[in-house]
Amino acid sequence: MRTTRSHSHRTTSRRSPLTTLLLTAGLTAALTAGTAPTSQAADDSVRLTFVKNHEHPDRSTLSLRVDGRTVASYRAGSGLGASAEGRDSCRTNKGWLPDGTYRIEGHETHRDRVIKGFAIALSDKKCSDGTLRSDLFIHSEMKADGSQGIAKEPESTRWDGDQDYRSYGCIKLHPDHIKALFAKIGDRWPTTLEVSG
Repeated sequence: MRTTRSHSHRTTSRRSPLTTLLLTAGLTAALTAGTAPTSQAADDSVRLTFVKNHEHPDRSTLSLRVDGRTVASYRAGSGLGASAEGRDSCRTNKGWLPDGTYRIEGHETHRDRVIKGFAIALSDKKCSDGTLRSDLFIHSEMKADGSQGIAKEPESTRWDGDQDYRSYGCIKLHPDHIKALFAKIGDRWPTTLEVSG
């Protein structure tokens, strides 16, 4: 009886090597769930730039620059339009991105969370009053497999027109344009995004 109690006590107070391994793997997966690992190497000579259009925020421009020259530019939007809130980079979930340099933290072509399909993850950024803007991406509106949703599916899975350039702070591109951007980047992934305007 003493042996059974002792064995029972040991099982509940100490983890087996397999349990420890599984817990460690689960924690690692949870910490890295935001972006999928990428096989392409980052390249310091490649960068993205986002230039804000103050009159028409939904007609801002995202460009790909390689070795100091622009090789592709796309119409893009950030924030909830031309209102004061939409252009206030300190308004969480309303305003466009604060100016400055962002790290590109990963990219996916089959993301299946709130943001779906093609997506580029950006680092957090503090705006001028210290408000932290987080959960920032360059993305579009599509399904996880990159196709467009139909009318009965959630609005966020399909591109309905110019109003879809609006966002809660992320940079949004037309579905064709984000796919073209990924194709243009190829294996030379940028390390930073510069936001100005």
